[in-house]
Amino acid sequence: MPKKIALFACGWAFDLLHDYAKGAAKRMHGLDVDLYIFVCYPPYVEAESLKTGELNIFSLPFIEDFDGTLVLGNAIDHVGVYDSIIRRCQDAKIPVVSTGRTDDYAYFVGSDNYDGARSLYTHLIEKHGIKKPVFIAGNVNNEDSNTRYETLCEVMREHGLDGDNVERFYSMWEPKLTVDHIREKYSDRNVPLPDAFICANDNMAIAACLALEEIGYEVPSDTLVTGYDNDYSAEIYSPSITSVDQRFSDLGSYALRMLLDVIDGNKRNKEVYIGCELFESESCGCRCMRDLEYMRRMQGKSVFYNRMMDTIFERNISSIENRTLSGSTYEEFENNMREAFADEVSYIGKTFHMVLEPSFQKAMSNLETKFRTNGYSRIMNAVISMENGKMMNFPEFESRKLVPYIDPALKNRVFIFVPIHEGTDNYGYMVFGDNVDVLGNGNHLYEFISRIDVIMSKVRQNISLRVLNKKLVELTETDVLTHVKNRQAYATKEAELNSVIRSKAKIAFALGVFDINNLKRINDGRGHESGDAYIVNCCSMLCKIFRSSPVYRIGGDEFAVLLQGDDYEKRDELMKLVKKRIFEIAATNPPPEGMVSVAGGLGVYEHGRDDRVAEVFARADSAMYEDKVRMKEKGHEINYKI
Repeated sequence: MPKKIALFACGWAFDLLHDYAKGAAKRMHGLDVDLYIFVCYPPYVEAESLKTGELNIFSLPFIEDFDGTLVLGNAIDHVGVYDSIIRRCQDAKIPVVSTGRTDDYAYFVGSDNYDGARSLYTHLIEKHGIKKPVFIAGNVNNEDSNTRYETLCEVMREHGLDGDNVERFYSMWEPKLTVDHIREKYSDRNVPLPDAFICANDNMAIAACLALEEIGYEVPSDTLVTGYDNDYSAEIYSPSITSVDQRFSDLGSYALRMLLDVIDGNKRNKEVYIGCELFESESCGCRCMRDLEYMRRMQGKSVFYNRMMDTIFERNISSIENRTLSGSTYEEFENNMREAFADEVSYIGKTFHMVLEPSFQKAMSNLETKFRTNGYSRIMNAVISMENGKMMNFPEFESRKLVPYIDPALKNRVFIFVPIHEGTDNYGYMVFGDNVDVLGNGNHLYEFISRIDVIMSKVRQNISLRVLNKKLVELTETDVLTHVKNRQAYATKEAELNSVIRSKAKIAFALGVFDINNLKRINDGRGHESGDAYIVNCCSMLCKIFRSSPVYRIGGDEFAVLLQGDDYEKRDELMKLVKKRIFEIAATNPPPEGMVSVAGGLGVYEHGRDDRVAEVFARADSAMYEDKVRMKEKGHEINYKI
C-alpha cells in the first residue's frame, strides 16, 4: 500500500498553493506515495455561513488513515482552523510538516520570511531613501503579513526612522479593498502620498498601482510600490513589481521529503528555513535584471490562447448547467450530470468524482430535510465516478474511503478535494484526480466550484418545487373522504383525452359510470357517518376490481372509472365481477353501512365516431340508469329496516 499524505490549504493564494503542490508531487516520483489535497476558498469579508461551508472540507478525512500531513499554514488563517488540524494529527499520532506557521507539535519548513522582508526594506531605505511608507497588510490573523509589518518597523528603527508609527491598512487580501482605500484617501491632492506602498503580496501591489494610475499618479516617479511572492503576473505587469520570491515549489518538495523522513523514523531538525530571493524591478525605480520585454511579448502572444481557454471553460460550465437543470426528477438530474461531465473533460481532467450527501436526494421530496453543517455522512452517493476517462457506477460508498475507486495499477496519485455546499448546508464534495494544474488557475477553479454550488442549489430548488407542486395538485385533485381522484381531476383527464381525440390519434379506452344505491335512505335513517362509511365501502370495491384504472368520485354518490390497458381488454368481465361482488357482500347480511350496492354502466370510445369524451360518458351514464332500473325491478337494492 502506498503511503497516504494529506495536504490542507486554502486556495485564495492559488499561485503559491500550485507551486507548493507541484513541488510536493514532483518529489513523489519514483516513491510509493499518494497525495490527498483538501482545499477550499473561505472568504474574508462575506457571510460567516460561506466560511463554514467551505472549511467543512477539512473535516472530511479521517486523519488516522494517513501516514503524515502537510499544512500550508500561511494560507489558513481563519481563527482556530489551523490549530484544529494540528491537534487532530497530534491525537492520531501522525507527523505534521507545516509551512508558513509554527506549532510546538509540527515540524516546520518555510521560507525565511524575516530575512526576505529585511532585504526588501533595507533596499528601499538605503537605495531609495524612503522615510514614510504605508503598509498594505493582509488580514489581522495572518502570521506572514504581521511578520513583514513588524520587520518593516524594525528595519526603519535601525536606520533612525520612525518605526513605531508606520501606517497599516488591512486589505483582507482583497485587491478591491486596496483600490477603494487608495482611491478614497489619495484622490484628494491635499493628502500627501507616502514614499512607498509596501504590500503584503503582489496582488495588493498591482491593485495599488492600478488605483494610483486611476487617480493620476505614476509609479515609481510619484511613489514606490512593492509586493511579495514574485508572481508571474507581477513580473509582466508594467511597471514590473519589486518583490520577494519565497520559492514555494522548493518548499513543497522539501516539506514532503522531511515528512517522509520523519515517517520512516529518520531524525530531522524541527525547523528548516529556505532563503528567499529579492527581485528588484521597475515599481521601485530599479532596472529589472530579467528580460521583461521578452516576457511581455510572450504574454501578449498567449492572450488569444487564454481568451480561447476562458471561452471553452465558460462554454463547458454553461453546458453542464443547462443539461443538469433540464431534469424534472432526481434520477434525471443524476443521468444528466453524468452525461454532461463525461462530455466536458477538458477542464476537469480524466479522473473526476462527485460525491453527494444522502440528504441532497431526500430534500427533493421533503422540504423539511436538515443538512449536515459539520462533517460528512458515513454513507455517501457517488453521482459521478470517472477514473482515467472511464465512467463507473458506485451508487453508494463509505465516505471514509474518500474516493469511490482508485486504480491500483496507477502510481503517485494526486487527489484534490473541494466542497459542494449552499451556505452552511453540506451537499458533498468533488475530487479532481492527477490534475495538479487545476490549482494553477485559481480564478477558474474558484469559479468552477462556485458555479457548481449554484447549479446544485438550483437543482435542489427546481426539483423540490416540482415535487411540492405535484403534491399540491394531488391534494386539490383528491377526494377527501375516499382518497380517490375527484371531479377536478376527472375534468383535467377529460381535457387531455379530448386533445388526443382532436389530434385523430388512435386511442382505446372505456368509461365506467357507477351510482350508489339508496345513499339518501342510509343518511336519513342511520346518519351521515354511516352514509360516509357506505360510500367508502362502495369506492373500495371499485378500486379492488379495477386495479389498473383510476377511479374518480365525480359526485356525492357517483363514480367514474377510466379503463385502459388490461382493464380495457377485460372490461366486460370486470363489469360482471362488480355485480358478483355486490351479491356476495349482500349474502353476508352486514349492516347498511357495511353493504355495497352500485348501479353501473359502460361506454366504449369509438374512433371516428366520438368527438368528445362526453359522448362516451353519456352512453355509460345511460347504461348505468338502465342498470339501476333493473336492480329495482329485481329487488337487488339494499333492503333493511330502520
